Amino acid sequence: MATDVTRAQVVDTALELLRGGGVDAVSMRRLAESLGTSYQVVYSRVGGKSAVMRALHDRGFADLVAGMAELEAEPGTTARVEELARGYVRVARRDPALFELMFASPVPDFARDDEARAVEWDAFRSCWVSSAGQWLEAHAPGRAPGATVRLAWRLWTAVHGIATVSLAGHGSPSGDAEREAAAMVRLLLTASVTDDDPVEADDPVQPVGAAAVGEQPDHEA
Repeated sequence: MATDVTRAQVVDTALELLRGGGVDAVSMRRLAESLGTSYQVVYSRVGGKSAVMRALHDRGFADLVAGMAELEAEPGTTARVEELARGYVRVARRDPALFELMFASPVPDFARDDEARAVEWDAFRSCWVSSAGQWLEAHAPGRAPGATVRLAWRLWTAVHGIATVSLAGHGSPSGDAEREAAAMVRLLLTASVTDDDPVEADDPVQPVGAAAVGEQPDHEA
């Protein structure tokens, strides 16, 4: 029986089980069997089922951020935001089980608490707020407070919706969900700098996280 199992191996194995059979396929017994070890060893490396689910949740957002960090288009360009949108849809389609775990609610044995929302907020900020801010700085400098987060939220929800609909098996007019996502962000970017989409300086700014609209974690500025 193996005793030299690492935390990374447990999480990798849990991800394989998730991909093979969804959330219900991830159990402490199956993890131990797959790793050739005992329940006690698995528990000592990660914790119980809820801790395993949290580790998968955090892994998903870490991988999402890492993927978006590899964008090649120049920051501040429309091409950059389009590339972000395409990449987001690609990630969802490539790993649908993990994507569902990251965003589904509720998830058995996993509570989306402040710690989880902090992970989601950091990912949202790294991916969408950063790109929206760079684009606005290049195309509409001097926008009112709240414009960046508002644009980021609109971009994310639009692209996330396209990804979700695509995963559900619904087709798109072009037959290409990535292309539709890129077209949607072009429309939203254009609208964000027209008189038809005013952003008042005194509009309330509600912090958002990547997985749900809600209160920003207390430790965030």
